[in-house]
Amino acid sequence: MAQQIIFFEKNKADLSKSNVSITASQGSTYVDYMRNRSNRTAWITTGSVDADNTYIEIDFADAVTLTDIILLKHNFKAYTIQYWTGLAYTDFSTAISETSNSDVNKHHNFDSVITTKIKLTITGTMVADDDKYLYQFIATDRIGQLESWAIVKSKLSRNRQKSTMLSGKMSIREKIGAFSGTASVKIVSSDADLTIIEKLFESNSGFLYWACGGDETQYRTERKGYRMEDIYLVKCVNEWQADWYKGLYQTGMKVDLKLQEVID
Repeated sequence: MAQQIIFFEKNKADLSKSNVSITASQGSTYVDYMRNRSNRTAWITTGSVDADNTYIEIDFADAVTLTDIILLKHNFKAYTIQYWTGLAYTDFSTAISETSNSDVNKHHNFDSVITTKIKLTITGTMVADDDKYLYQFIATDRIGQLESWAIVKSKLSRNRQKSTMLSGKMSIREKIGAFSGTASVKIVSSDADLTIIEKLFESNSGFLYWACGGDETQYRTERKGYRMEDIYLVKCVNEWQADWYKGLYQTGMKVDLKLQEVID
């Protein structure tokens, strides 16, 4: 079923959060790679087998609110994720306990909890006894999902710098690049959507933008910017214009979100 855009708060385990500490039973050298917002680097084990029951414990230091956990680009067939109550680890309202997972990107949504720690335990990989890997681990609080259908455009800029050589040939240098995009809705009449949009414009910090809304099957093909793995920390670069469509107070509002990937 097609899903509209979902917005989340910044990853509670993001690498920029210096008070977060991580304990891993294996591959501890690489744990920060799963929280650096990159699909190019990953946490990975060496010489691990399924029977090891490899675990990763994330201590947020302070109490955080969570509603969603997203695992991007991983090879876990069987795993559990639980949160700390102050006395013991326990299941979320919708228990995260996979035994036959085959999705390399996995989204878990549950009733809101306040906690200081969560624990991921991996008991099986898609190919038995493979080393485990995980590119992105996102634990966050949902801002909201749009009900309105938006016209979405994504731009992945490589920041190309061009210079012409004496020979007449051109030298082109690229950087890793950054995401920018727009989400436009001609008429937003949903009170819930307008509340989400106002919160985004008022935000003083970056928020996560997930164009596919957790469902990339709604697209004809899987393209960059619209895949499950394409989640970006962004902010609004335009100003909020609260204009009623055609000046009629009962018609709803025209909304244009212009988003740019940010450092923080």
